[in-house]
Amino acid sequence: MTEPAADNAASAAATAATAATTTAADNRVPRNGAVAEFWANFCRAASVPEATPYQAWFFGDSPALAHELVQLVLDGPKRATAGAAWAVDLEPDLGPVPNGYSVVTEFDGTPRCVIRTTSLERRALNAVDAQFAWDEGEGDRTLADWLAGHRRYFTRECAQAGVPFADDMPVQLERFELLYPFDRALAVPDGPRIVPGYLPGAIGAVATLHAGYYGPQHGFGAYFEAKVAREFGEFVARFDPARDGLWLVVDKASVLGSVVVDGSEPAARAHGVAHLRWFILSEALRARGLGRRLVDQATAFCRHAGFPLVTLNTFAGLDAARALYERAGFRLVQEVEAQTWGQAMREQRFEWQPAAVR
Repeated sequence: MTEPAADNAASAAATAATAATTTAADNRVPRNGAVAEFWANFCRAASVPEATPYQAWFFGDSPALAHELVQLVLDGPKRATAGAAWAVDLEPDLGPVPNGYSVVTEFDGTPRCVIRTTSLERRALNAVDAQFAWDEGEGDRTLADWLAGHRRYFTRECAQAGVPFADDMPVQLERFELLYPFDRALAVPDGPRIVPGYLPGAIGAVATLHAGYYGPQHGFGAYFEAKVAREFGEFVARFDPARDGLWLVVDKASVLGSVVVDGSEPAARAHGVAHLRWFILSEALRARGLGRRLVDQATAFCRHAGFPLVTLNTFAGLDAARALYERAGFRLVQEVEAQTWGQAMREQRFEWQPAAVR
């Protein structure tokens, strides 16, 4: 039987009050030795500055559980995790960071993978839904199994810390994507996924996607394909996670879509603005909501990064893409005849001010 709402609120408040006098379990791992080397190897391969902040930690509260859960990340189904909100509030350094990187290890600190947080939210434990249980990828992936397992885990954690367990206790829900090792990140499960970072082959794949669409549809040729490959490659080489965002649609070991927030190109950096670029999706994956999700990821990043203005350059006739841009808040500010892409087109400039739509 469900408790009355007033009782739920009271028990959650009691949990928070008790937590204020205790200490959260610490699953952090020192960022030195093998962990530092693992992170450096990822950074070199992905063109991420090695000084980029990251966390290092293990799942669970035992060697067996830490191994089981990190293996689920590497094998594919696990793309989410949950933690007690009181523990995160007690030790903020233990909590996930929006768009943050983590090296996930075994219980003994052996590094296994690099992940990046894609979303964070809080709910009561008994309000977690079936989709999150599925994304966490544990057990049989049903909500009933998820609740049973997490009630056991949080009961242990609360008992160890001297905090009363409550079925409506707030939990921090984190979704993430696997970035490294690259072969595991490319072999994504559950159909196409959006991966927030570089993967091998991305530069060639993005150029090929552009050429394959804009060549037959709009007559663009070698000049255009070379321009995309060159400029996208330059972007990857100077990637700055604080200012730049890169999201790839991946399915069956192939890159099949992309969008970029370019905030580090010299012109953009000089004015503190960002440039939305290289939005493309394989024809086979259209009409499935992935384009909207790509634009949503990019605009959320822009808000978090605090850009006062985001621009994009395109041309007349791309009505489906324009609808997504305008849905996100972009407005057409300029339309002129030009040859930026190698032939005369009715080129358009769109602008969006994130602060104006918060």
